[in-house]
Amino acid sequence: MPDFISEKIIEDILSVDKSILAELLSVEASGLSLIARQRTVTSGRLDLLYLYENDLLLIELKVVPFYDDIISQINDYFEDLQVLQEERKLINANIKKIILVTHCTPNDVSKCQTRGIDVLVYEPALILARYYENFKELSYFLKIQSGDYGVVRIGLIKSTLELLSTGKGLQEISKFEKRSEKTIRNRLSVAIQLGFVTKHKSEFYLTDFGNEFVNAGVNSLSDRLDISQVEMLTEFVVENPFFSSVTYTILTFLESVFVLAKSTYPVPMEVIQDYFVSSVGKTRTWKTDKARNTASYIFSNYACELELLANVDNHFYITPKGIQAILLLQLNRSIKLIESQH
Repeated sequence: MPDFISEKIIEDILSVDKSILAELLSVEASGLSLIARQRTVTSGRLDLLYLYENDLLLIELKVVPFYDDIISQINDYFEDLQVLQEERKLINANIKKIILVTHCTPNDVSKCQTRGIDVLVYEPALILARYYENFKELSYFLKIQSGDYGVVRIGLIKSTLELLSTGKGLQEISKFEKRSEKTIRNRLSVAIQLGFVTKHKSEFYLTDFGNEFVNAGVNSLSDRLDISQVEMLTEFVVENPFFSSVTYTILTFLESVFVLAKSTYPVPMEVIQDYFVSSVGKTRTWKTDKARNTASYIFSNYACELELLANVDNHFYITPKGIQAILLLQLNRSIKLIESQH
């Protein structure tokens, strides 16, 4: 299949991400100011016009190899801009002519140099990849790294939190619960991810939210979440989807069911696993069947404990709470994406 990419896509990227254009031009991004884009002049419509320090940069962008007609095209735009300068409709600065193409020969470069034109070669694929990487850096949720801590249900951390609330430390909790310190540490790690616990140096402490969660429990002997605890935690996760990798991954599992439900409903676990693992960017980490099964099992349990999903015979149904959570996730994600563009 042939490459399919328009000049407008590359132009969009260079317009919104000055760092990429600056790299192409070998200049400082902070000094670039966009003056015009797709500006209509007498001879046509120029692509990009930037001010850099004391120069105007007239940029003609192509997503094809160099061809001779580009020279006359950019020269016509150059003359049109000079007329605008004479009419005091444009900054009176030196105009540099720059052509961006996907390929050119030394002879092409030489022809352009004699006419005062710089020819620069770029790879569209690299521009597209760089844009996503830069965008990813600005978009917090795209950098969230999912992980599981071997705690198969949220309810299992209840007793640990209750003991922590009495002032007991890691070793004391381990002895009292007759569990290894590693198991207790994993439970506390999940508790941190859910906003219940904070850590200072080597000590763990309940947050205000953690204290509220513990106090909301009616049956402290049960490893099942009480109704009030479910409501508290579900509200927290839905309203704070990007709080941690655990909150986001719970909702990503829910969203996986939501997307796959378009094809089959209820959605069987075996259908969800690959899509879910891919959605959280763990294809390389959760490579074995065991790892994928375990991660899917854990986060499906979490989603069901929060009543976002219902599981019947290993087939998942979306609950009313789940539908609301999906809508809020998509809204919050859209807001984050918009914010990252400014």
